[in-house]
Amino acid sequence: MQPTGGAGESIRVGVCGLGFIGPVHVEILRRLQQVTVNAVSSTEPGRAEAIAARFAIPRIYTKHEDLIADPAIDAVHICTTNQTHARLAKLAMDAGKHVVCEKPLASTAGDARALAAFAAERNGVYAVNYQYRYYPMVQQARAMIRNGLLGRLYLFHGHYLQDWLLHPTDYNWRVDADKGGASRAFGDIGTHWCDLVEHVTGQRLVRLSALSRTFIPERVVSATHTFSAPPVSQSPAKTTAPVGVRTEDAVLVHFETSAGALGSLVISQISAGHKNDISVEVDGADAALVWQQATHEQLWVGKRDAPNALLHKVSAQLDPSVPRFALYPAGHPEGYGDAMGSLFRLVYERVDEMREGTNAPAEPPEYPTFMDGARMLGVVEAVLMSARRGGQWVDIT
Repeated sequence: MQPTGGAGESIRVGVCGLGFIGPVHVEILRRLQQVTVNAVSSTEPGRAEAIAARFAIPRIYTKHEDLIADPAIDAVHICTTNQTHARLAKLAMDAGKHVVCEKPLASTAGDARALAAFAAERNGVYAVNYQYRYYPMVQQARAMIRNGLLGRLYLFHGHYLQDWLLHPTDYNWRVDADKGGASRAFGDIGTHWCDLVEHVTGQRLVRLSALSRTFIPERVVSATHTFSAPPVSQSPAKTTAPVGVRTEDAVLVHFETSAGALGSLVISQISAGHKNDISVEVDGADAALVWQQATHEQLWVGKRDAPNALLHKVSAQLDPSVPRFALYPAGHPEGYGDAMGSLFRLVYERVDEMREGTNAPAEPPEYPTFMDGARMLGVVEAVLMSARRGGQWVDIT
């Protein structure tokens, strides 16, 4: 079964899951001219009704499977808890839908590879939401490296730090390994950093050494959950006795790339004052680059024998490939939602191309594919294996 809809018609989208990220998808999708959000689904009916009313969405489902089966839906965004991603993505592909899935693509690398192989046999668009690729100055860094301006690449290093799980009373479903997966901090945010550095440099991580720690071995499930909205159809949960935690709070990683570069990475969800602090540095033979989300419209360029420079999102300073990711003029900041919007735009441009012809486009997709999602789960499993072995070096498969 092929995705429905013809060239020129609005692409009808359904969003499954309305915790933190689902409403973000809805809001951003509504900015795309060729897309209509036709349905939302949530296991919390009151939440689905509130989002549908807020955005004038005509169809509401309390079962994600019912939304996926709806013939009036062409594409499905999967924003549910992690352990449901692979099953719902497979169901959507079986139903002939295009799919945008939140990371992780699956709970294990094996399941993700099987899903990517299944996607490769289908004539559809299947993407994973690694949106940090699409900040304009990230694209500028990628273009500069691709054009050889850094010379041979030596070192990749940086961090991704948060503080939303700093206290023992901070809790979210991601803490639960049965819902979020065996790796929490690295699986949740470390893969974003790794996908970002691979995208920018064009090199892949091939082996790594990792140490992880669960500094808070017990957490209290309270009414003040973090990082997602509380249920709206029930009274707030009461504080319970402490529950054991099997997922990590922080990870240190050393790695080597396919071209022989070395790297280091710090991942933490317990670093006070760091809300969503991403930093990537690439050091080459001729220059170095630093991009940080806190100053995301700047790119620091370091030189040994010439003045350092601070590039801004100004047309005259950008590579010709970058302006299509810069939606607003210089001095008009664009951030997290705009980067995600650029990813969605690439997805639905691809859908339009496929609806105009009988075959898949010849050019490879520019968005992160299910194969990319499977690759990041391979990195997660290497991190878990190395950490279990006390930091032993492990090949990434």
